[in-house]
Amino acid sequence: MGMDSFGGRQSMKSDINVTPLVDVCLVLLIIFMVVTPMLQKGKPVMLPQTDRPDKHPESKNELLISVEVDKNIFIDTKWFPDKDFAAKMKELGERNAAKDVIVKADNRLTYGDVRKVMRYIKDGGFEKVGLITEKKGAK
Repeated sequence: MGMDSFGGRQSMKSDINVTPLVDVCLVLLIIFMVVTPMLQKGKPVMLPQTDRPDKHPESKNELLISVEVDKNIFIDTKWFPDKDFAAKMKELGERNAAKDVIVKADNRLTYGDVRKVMRYIKDGGFEKVGLITEKKGAK
């Protein structure tokens, strides 16, 4: 009898075991699915919906303004009353009016409410103002 049949030399397997790779990929997928909704900047609001919202890449030279349904105005996540917001926009405009201002307004606000906020931004000296929307059926 040969030594091969009693556990001597065995042939090497050259197959790749992909199970650990699949496990790691699934864990990363779950992590990204959980973290991605938390990446939204500013205060959470119900955005207006459009058929084809234009894509605009984020830049470091942006100022995010959020307007909630109860007309509270936020710069990033800091709340400002109307008169203080107007003064803050003038102050920021004097420092750097070349910044892009992005307005994230709740879809339940009236046109006049959003227009008032945009007027404060314009009076602050900012020229580039954009509105954030989301694609219909995205939620």
